[in-house]
Amino acid sequence: MRCLYIYFLLMLTVACKVTVDTETEKEKLIQTDRDFAILSVEKGAAEAFNQFLTDDALQLPARRNPIEGRINIYDNMKENQDKYTLNWSPKYAEVSKLGELGYTWGTYTVTYSDEAGVEQKSYGKYLNIWKKQKDGSWKVAVDMGNESPEP
Repeated sequence: MRCLYIYFLLMLTVACKVTVDTETEKEKLIQTDRDFAILSVEKGAAEAFNQFLTDDALQLPARRNPIEGRINIYDNMKENQDKYTLNWSPKYAEVSKLGELGYTWGTYTVTYSDEAGVEQKSYGKYLNIWKKQKDGSWKVAVDMGNESPEP
């Protein structure tokens, strides 16, 4: 009887252990970040952020106060989204062993026209912390970035 009990506990432990293929999840996360960037170029940064952020997302913009909540982030970005194009390229992703959190980092380019109508570009780097959603998709929980020299 005691052996049966130990066997049952062992089987329960094995059955409950979550196994995540982190390499596959990293690839999915990188592709999701790429899709996010494509939508930013096609529809505007505010629209992309509105689609790819969690409802309780936090944005930590450079030289400004944090912005809390997807709706507040969207409202802050939408007013000027037709004045610039934000594009980025993820360079690396990491996913937790349980597959519920991850991060990506990469570089971005902001393209805009100055007062004289001349196209200008600024460059930067970003780090996004992602949360896996119940439906298996990834959404950004924390977005942060700052300027860097031209690549």
